[in-house]
Amino acid sequence: MENNLLEIGSVDIWLDEIVPCLKDNETGEIKATCVYEIMSRSVLKNFREDNGWEINWSEIPQNVNVFKLTLKENEEIQGLVGVKNDPDSRAAYIHWACTAPHNNKHRFGTQKYSGVGGHLFAIAVEKSMQWGYNGFVFGFALNIELLNHYIAVMGAEHLPMLHEYQFYLKESAAKKLLEVYTYEWNG
Repeated sequence: MENNLLEIGSVDIWLDEIVPCLKDNETGEIKATCVYEIMSRSVLKNFREDNGWEINWSEIPQNVNVFKLTLKENEEIQGLVGVKNDPDSRAAYIHWACTAPHNNKHRFGTQKYSGVGGHLFAIAVEKSMQWGYNGFVFGFALNIELLNHYIAVMGAEHLPMLHEYQFYLKESAAKKLLEVYTYEWNG
């Protein structure tokens, strides 16, 4: 992974089905989810590029909070999102987000659960609300296809100020995400 990309971050997740919890693609069953903040950087060493996690999560900047989305029933990790409090922009910055390898059909061809990508965005929106930014979130899409996908699916807007694929979610789009996705916060 290019160091500059790791430092500035990038959003490389697709939003598939819009479902309140996660959907088991084999059975169709809806699975309840939980969110945990990963407080220990040593835990992040388990999530590496060489085992399917897109980047080496232990190398992201220290000022980025990392959250894991898990199944409620067994705490199996379904995705990770790194979110930075950006008071200068009055927004939450999605530094990086990725699904677990078993959910990444674009890279590995299979997907155990649908709905992970939307959940990761919703987590960032909720952090924005907690930080007093009314749900404003921004990030840098990895490419033009993903940028256009975020615009079409979530109502994101293109704002190429800091990066050619910079996008943001304003309050109305952010609230729509929170109306759809449900999960419990733990820890």
